[in-house]
This record gives sequence, C-alpha cells and structure tokens, in this order.
Amino acid sequence: MAKKQQPKTFAEVLGFTERQLEAKQALKDGARYLLYGGARGGGKSRFLRWILVNLLLRWYKTLGLKNVRVGLFCEDYPALYDRQLSKVEVEFPEEMGKFNREHKEFRLSPAYGSGVICFRNLDDPSKYMSAEFAAVAVDELTKNLIDVFNILRGSLRWPGIDDVRFLAASNPGEKGHLWVKQLFIDRIFPPELEPYADQFAYVKALPTDNPYNADSYIEMLKGLPPKTRKAWLEGNWDVFEGQVFEEWDAEVHVLEEFKPPTS
Repeated sequence: MAKKQQPKTFAEVLGFTERQLEAKQALKDGARYLLYGGARGGGKSRFLRWILVNLLLRWYKTLGLKNVRVGLFCEDYPALYDRQLSKVEVEFPEEMGKFNREHKEFRLSPAYGSGVICFRNLDDPSKYMSAEFAAVAVDELTKNLIDVFNILRGSLRWPGIDDVRFLAASNPGEKGHLWVKQLFIDRIFPPELEPYADQFAYVKALPTDNPYNADSYIEMLKGLPPKTRKAWLEGNWDVFEGQVFEEWDAEVHVLEEFKPPTS
C-alpha cells in the first residue's frame, strides 16, 4: 500500500527564495514601505501575491480579523493578467480559497479568515481614492508617477490594523524611475516623508538570487547591450535613458568623504 502523502506546510507552498525571505523579514522588522527587486527575474511578481496572502493570514491569526481586503495593482489589464491573474489559478491551492473571475478577486477560505486580494489596474488611479486596503502592492512601480504612490497610500486604512503596508516591486527605468530611486535607493525624502524615513526599505533581488531561473535566461541577460545589462542583470539604478552622464556608476564614480590636504 502506497504511503499517504502528507499535505505541504504553508512555508513549503510559499516557496520563498532566500532574498524573498529577507524582504519578508524587513516587513516583520517594521518596514511599512517596501521595494523589492531592482532587476529582471528576481521573483518580484510572485513575491507580491504571496506576501499578501501571508499578511492576510497573519492578521487573521494574530488579530482575529476576517474579510480584510488588500490590493494588488498593475499599470493596465494586460499586465495584470500576464503577471498575476494567469499565475493565481495555477499557484494558489484550491483549499486555500476561491478566485472570482468577474470581480478579479481571490478570497481565502473561512478557515484562513476570508481575506480578499483585489487585483486592479491603474488606468485611472483616482477611482481608488475612496477605497480602503490594509495593504497595497504595486507590480512594476516605476511605470507610475509619484501621484499614483500618493493616491494609493492614501487608501491604506483598515479598522483594527495599525501596521498597514505599501509593497512594490520594480526594475530600474520607465517614467517613474527618478522618484522611486530617490525614495527607496538614495533615501532622499521630501519634508512630509522625512518623519517616516525609517519605515522605507529596499531589498535588492537579482536574477541570480532566483533558483527557478534557467541558466539560459541568465546567459541571455548577460548578452544584452551594456546599459540594459547593468539595469536588468545587475540591478543598477544609476543607468537609465536620458541621464547626463550615461556611464555613471555610483560604485565607481563616488568616493567616500575625505579631507583634502592643507598644504
């Protein structure tokens, strides 16, 4: 008689990489604004949908809160489908909950608190100004201007939850590159965000950090033009189209502070 297979633990279903576990720990340590990624193939999109599941389960387990809603956003519907919706029906176990195709929402089963992940696009961010989410996750944050960031974080509120979260994943480049780099990489904050500087965190994830990537994918990235390779393979935020010094690299061209000789 065949031995009955034991059901997988949540950690096994989660299947986080070492770098994704580092990002998960950053949230546990108090980060309320987290950027994960910085290169292609680091498991960014998968991290976002599964960390939302993890948060819903934690709020149910520790606070007893049911029917909590979180939002996962992409810039448009095709991107939302390709990066998220098409994966949910394959990855999420049936016993974990049910996906509502009409409303584009995944609801956890009552045994897990009936929390809801709302999958939404950002064709008109203003339509979420009256919405409430305990967590907001944006896939490819640099595809958005800072106004989108401000609108979405204005919707971060949920009764009984003080530790609401803004999560994002992104590569260097696109129209939002400069403001994302300024906040999360360079840690230069406008006056209104300076009191919350210690709540911002960035976890860099490279394609080589993701064991699920094929060797051929890494080799393809190595064969890209220099600027694109630096951004997508190395996660270099100092390389982007249109900058004045196109060969700028902070690791090469920035010196530690020193005092010049007096004579």
